[in-house]
Amino acid sequence: MKNKTFVLFYILGCVLIGQSIFAQTDGDLGVQEVQVTESFIPVVPDAIKLADSPKLSDTIKISKNISYKPLNRRFESQLKLNPIKSAKIKGEPLSKLYHTYIYGGVGNMSMPTSKIYYSSDRNKSLTYGLALGYVESYSDVKSAFDNEQKVSAAFRETDFSAYVKKDFDFGIMNAYFSRQGNVFQAYGYNPNLKLEEKFTQEYWGYSTMSVSLQSKNTDKSKPTYYAKLFAYDLNEQTENTVYCLLSAQQTVGLNDYNVELAMDYDFNNLSDKYVFADSLAKELILTFSPSVSREIGGGYLNLGFELKSMDSRDSADIRYAIFPQIHYDYIFSEKNQSAYAGVRGGLEENSYWTLSKKNPFILNALTTDGGGLNLINSQIKYDVYVGMNSYLGANINWSSELSYARVQDMSFFDLDDYSTYQNKFKVVYDDVNHLLWSSELDWEMNSNANLNLQLDYHKYDLDSLQDYAYKPSIVSKLGFSYNIGDKILPQIELVGAFDRSTATDSVSTAPLLNDIIDVNFALEYKYNSIFSAYFKAQNLIGGYQIWENYPVLGPQVFFGLSFRF
Repeated sequence: MKNKTFVLFYILGCVLIGQSIFAQTDGDLGVQEVQVTESFIPVVPDAIKLADSPKLSDTIKISKNISYKPLNRRFESQLKLNPIKSAKIKGEPLSKLYHTYIYGGVGNMSMPTSKIYYSSDRNKSLTYGLALGYVESYSDVKSAFDNEQKVSAAFRETDFSAYVKKDFDFGIMNAYFSRQGNVFQAYGYNPNLKLEEKFTQEYWGYSTMSVSLQSKNTDKSKPTYYAKLFAYDLNEQTENTVYCLLSAQQTVGLNDYNVELAMDYDFNNLSDKYVFADSLAKELILTFSPSVSREIGGGYLNLGFELKSMDSRDSADIRYAIFPQIHYDYIFSEKNQSAYAGVRGGLEENSYWTLSKKNPFILNALTTDGGGLNLINSQIKYDVYVGMNSYLGANINWSSELSYARVQDMSFFDLDDYSTYQNKFKVVYDDVNHLLWSSELDWEMNSNANLNLQLDYHKYDLDSLQDYAYKPSIVSKLGFSYNIGDKILPQIELVGAFDRSTATDSVSTAPLLNDIIDVNFALEYKYNSIFSAYFKAQNLIGGYQIWENYPVLGPQVFFGLSFRF
């Protein structure tokens, strides 16, 4: 197309030039003959492109400055809105902290009952408080040997406690002291013996003292510490213990390090009035426990162990034991969806102080009961466990754990036929494989109602004993609470324990105990924030024995009032 255009312009130019030359001549130019040997064929050479885009070769360059500015114009809408009134914040004062709380009441088996609590004002530097309690009962119960006769099951409990918390520049100090007393009748004897009540009266007294100091440092990169001194005596310095704990923590990189040093020293027989056996005179336990923890694999891992040195009561030799402490916790989601697993172990110290809290009818350390307790510490060699915490939706939380433990010298209670009135319990020991499955479901049905269900299953594989003592295979509890207008607060609880028996040797047979099924009910009426009224009913079903020959007290009905100021 380009060649044809060029030829056309070439011919047109020749014609114009010829006319111009002809126009400039004055006369005849003459005739000149030209002989054409062939036809004319114009040829146009191929063009050569010098550049893809033209270039301006000049010393002066012209640039255009273009600016854009928005043109503001309001859009008129036909929509009409109703304005929202501004909110007002109402000043709500802090809930008043009442210094004193007094609680008292009477019932068919507890008369009277009273408690007093006192605490200081809110203070960042110093807080303190104390509590007093008194309960006395004159109740009788049908004898386990003869339903036609009643025996006294009277008791009296007193307790006193005080605490102080002080904030220093170097740390926070907590001090706590308590004294508990329990006078009661060991009524599980045969009334045909015609004994006076004073011969069956028991007394347990507990004094405890604790002082701790904790570091205020919140920077994990710097070391923190915790120190605690704990002491107790049983029945006026007949059994004494001093426990010391030193703990230090520090974070280095991604790892959290912790080291604990502890000393537990039992020195008995300080009282000249009562005499302990030489084998119970003293015991020293030293503990060294290091651990390291860090986040790994999306979870949190803790690795450690406990090394214990034991100068036991019944031997002059020092024994050593190592217990594992391994735990891994994995969190699936923020809504309490987690699983954990690990291996743990430890030492459970058995003394008059600890065993009397489990069973108050054991052979007394202060009087001659026809025998004495054999005190041996229980060792949990290992306890392998796995568990999970889960949120099931609809405000339902569920947790469950399965564990399998090997326990050396697990304690069991057995009725001592050689005790003075055949109503005291001795402690027997056996090596046990213990399987435990525990679960708990908590359902917050709404803002006012809550349902809680707990279920535990135990299986004991005993090495020597035929049966396990007072340790039920199945333990369950169902509780329901409801809040009616923040005025009336009823609570009901259903408890159960099944498959119970007593510990026996390999010769005698183990008597079975009835299953436990019972109902407890409580009702609180809040007249205002100061006055409240209480109604309680416990052991509404009854008819069972927690300890052999000791029927429970029931039903027990109680009414009380409380006052705050």
